[in-house]
Amino acid sequence: MALTYERKKQRQNNIVYTIITALLICAVFLNVVTSFYFEAEDEAYEMLHIQTKQIKDDLTLQIKSDTENLVTMSNFAAKLYAGGESYSLMFDSFKPIGLFSRIGILNPDGTFITKDETVDLSGKISFVEEALKGEHITGRTFSYSRPSEEVVRSAVPIQVNGETVGMIYGIINIETINEKYNAKAKELDAQLFVYDKTTGKFIIDTIDKNPGELSHFKDREYNDGYSYEALVNTDKGYSSFKSKFTGEDLYIHYSTLEDFDWGIMLARYETQVFAETHRISRNLSFNFALIILIIAIYLQLILKSEKNRTKLNAESSAIRKLLLETNEQYTNITEAMKNIKEFSGARSAFFADTDGEDFFYIKPSLKEKLLIGDDRKFFQGELFGYAAKIHNANKSSISFMQITPNHHLAKTNSKLYHFLKEHGINDVSFAIITEKNNHVSILGIINPRKSSVARKLIEDVAICFSIAMYNKKHLNKTELAATTDSLTGALNRVAYKKDILLFDAEKPEKFSCIYIDVNELHIRNNKYGHAAGDEMLIYIANTLKEVFFGHSIYRMGGDEFLVFAKDTEQENIKQGIEIFIEQLKPMGYNVAIGMSYRTQNTNCEEMVREAEIRMYEAKAQYYQNKKQSSMAEDKDQSYVYLKTGIREIDTMISVLNEHYNGIYRVSLETDSAHRILMPSYLGYKENEENFSKLLTKYIDDIVQPDFHRAIMSFLNYDALKRQISEGKTPSITYKKVYGEKVTLSVYNLGDDTDNVTDTLWVFAKD
Repeated sequence: MALTYERKKQRQNNIVYTIITALLICAVFLNVVTSFYFEAEDEAYEMLHIQTKQIKDDLTLQIKSDTENLVTMSNFAAKLYAGGESYSLMFDSFKPIGLFSRIGILNPDGTFITKDETVDLSGKISFVEEALKGEHITGRTFSYSRPSEEVVRSAVPIQVNGETVGMIYGIINIETINEKYNAKAKELDAQLFVYDKTTGKFIIDTIDKNPGELSHFKDREYNDGYSYEALVNTDKGYSSFKSKFTGEDLYIHYSTLEDFDWGIMLARYETQVFAETHRISRNLSFNFALIILIIAIYLQLILKSEKNRTKLNAESSAIRKLLLETNEQYTNITEAMKNIKEFSGARSAFFADTDGEDFFYIKPSLKEKLLIGDDRKFFQGELFGYAAKIHNANKSSISFMQITPNHHLAKTNSKLYHFLKEHGINDVSFAIITEKNNHVSILGIINPRKSSVARKLIEDVAICFSIAMYNKKHLNKTELAATTDSLTGALNRVAYKKDILLFDAEKPEKFSCIYIDVNELHIRNNKYGHAAGDEMLIYIANTLKEVFFGHSIYRMGGDEFLVFAKDTEQENIKQGIEIFIEQLKPMGYNVAIGMSYRTQNTNCEEMVREAEIRMYEAKAQYYQNKKQSSMAEDKDQSYVYLKTGIREIDTMISVLNEHYNGIYRVSLETDSAHRILMPSYLGYKENEENFSKLLTKYIDDIVQPDFHRAIMSFLNYDALKRQISEGKTPSITYKKVYGEKVTLSVYNLGDDTDNVTDTLWVFAKD
C-alpha cells in the first residue's frame, strides 16, 4: 500500500510538473510571439524611414541633375539669342535626358515655342511672373502646348547681359516619372506617393494610374496617435491608418524634399509588414507542438552527441590532411578555412599571425560583412592584445578564448564592444598558438552557430594550421618567381589574373587602367637582333616602374604592358603618361597607349577591354601617320581616347577577333551593311540592304526593353555623323534579355570627318 501510494504521489507530481512546464512554455511562446510583432512593427517603421530617404535622395539628385542640364541648355539658348539665331538648332539637338521628355521656351511676348509648334499664351500666362520666379520646378500642372496633358515643368531663365529674354522649360511627363519610381517602389515592395505640398496633388502615385490628391487620405480611419492634420502639417514623421481598399493597416513614413516644395510618402500594408512575423509565428507554433516530442527523445540526443563527436573527428582529420598537403595545392588553406566555417555554422573564419599572415574566409553572399582595411587591422590588433594577456597569465602554447559584446566587455573595452555591435558580431571564438620565439598565431571564427563544436574543432586543428602557415611562408619565394616576368621584372599574367579578382572585390576609387603596346618591336628584332628587342622592353618596363612607382605594372605578352593605378586623380595619370612618352623619345622608342578611368564601381576586365580598344586605335593611328606615339581621350566617359581612323581593316579584324563577336561595315548613305565578323551575330539572315530594319528587329527581339530607346538613337544617322565629326566614338553598353552585356561602338572608316559615310559597327563581348 505504501509503494502504491508513493507511485501515485510520484505520478501526480509528474502531472503537476508537466502542467507547470507546459504553462511556462505557453507563456514563453506568447511572450516571444508578441515581442516578434512589436519588433516587426518597429523594424517596419525604421525600414520605411531608410527607404524613404533613399528614394528622396535619388529623386532630389535626379531633379538637380536635370536642372543642371537645363541650365546648360539655357546658356546655349542665350548664345543663340545673342547671335540673332533661332532656337531651332537647340531643339534639333535635344534628346530626352533624365526625366525630361521635351523642352519649350516662353518668350516675353507670350509665345511658347517647342520643336514642333509655337503656341500663343498671351493672357494665359504672365512672362513677368515666370521670370520673377527664376529657376524653379512646378507640381503637377497642365502642359502649355498640350492642354489635355498633365506634366511637371522645370524652369530656368534665359539671360543675356543680365536681362531675362526667355524662360526654358524641361517637361516631365507624369507617366514618365511614375513609371520610373513605380519600378523602385516595386523593388521595395511598398507604395510610393510624391505630392506638391502647395496643391496637395500627387506627382507620383504607384497605386492609381491617374494620380489623385493628398486630401483623399483625409477621411481615412487613423490609428491611435496619428492624424491627417499631423500628416499634412509636419515635415516628416510616421503615420498609420486603415486602407480604404483592403481594410488592413497601412504603415507610412513621410518626409519633405528639402530643395523643393514636394512631400514624399512610402507606405506598406500590414500583410507586408508582418509577413515574416506570421511565418515565424507559424514556425513557432509548429515547434511548440514538437517540444513534447523533443523531451521524449532526449536520451537519443546523448547518442547523437557521440555521433557528432565522431563527425568532429572526421572533419578534423580532413582539415589536417588539407593543411599537410598545402605544399601541393596552395588553395588548401582557403579550403580548410571554408570547412571550419561550414562545420561550425559561422559567418566567417580567419587566421592571422605576428608575421603578417592574414586569411579571411566568408561566404560570397556575405561579402558586405567582410572586415577590410582599418576595421580588419583594429579587429586583429585587439585579438592579439587579448592573446598576449592570456599567454602571460598561463604560459601555455595553445589557449582558447571567446569574446561576446556583453555588459562586461562594454565596461572593460567599450571600443571593441561598439566595434562588434556595429559589425553585427555576436561571438568571436579563437585559438591562440604561441611558439618559443613568441611568434603568435590566431585561428578563429565569427558568429558560430555551434560554439562548443566549433571550439573543439579549432583546438584540434590550430597547431596544424600554424605549421601549415610556416610552410606556406617558405613557398612565397617560389610564388614570387611564378608571378614575376623574368626579363623585365614586372608582374606577369599569373599575377594579373590574381590581382583583378582582388581589385574587383576591393572596388577602389579613382582607378585607372593603362594599356601599352610597343610599336615596331618585331622590326627591331629583325633588324638588330633579339638582344636589342629585349633591351627595348627592359628600358620601357623600367621607365614604367619609375613613372608609376607604387602602382601595379604587368607584362601582358611579348610587347604589351599594363598598369593598374588606384587612388590617383585622372590628371595625374595623364601627366604620368606624358612623362613616360617623353622619356622614351631619346631612345627612339614608340608606344601605343590606351587608358580607361573610373571613380567607383570598378570592373577590371571591362576597364582592360576599354583601355585595350583605345590602344588598338592609337596603334592604328600610329601606323597611319607614322607619328612617334598616339593617345586619345573619350571626354564623355573620362577615358583616354582618340579620333578614330581605322583603314587597315584586315589587320584590325585579326586583332579584334578574340575580343568581339560581331563587326559590320555600314554605309550611312545607303543604309547597307557588310558583315565582316560572325555573319549571324544579329541573329537574322535577311537582306542587309536595310541595316536599320535589321538592327530594329534585333533590338525588339534580343535587347532588354530598358535599352531600346538608347540603341534606337544610333539609327539617327545625322546625329551619329555629328558625333563622329566632333571626334567622338558613339558607344553604349546594354543587356540582352537573358542578361549578357554587350558594348556597341561605331567608328569612322574614312579620312573625312566632315562627311562621314563609311562606318564600322563593333559589338564587343562583355
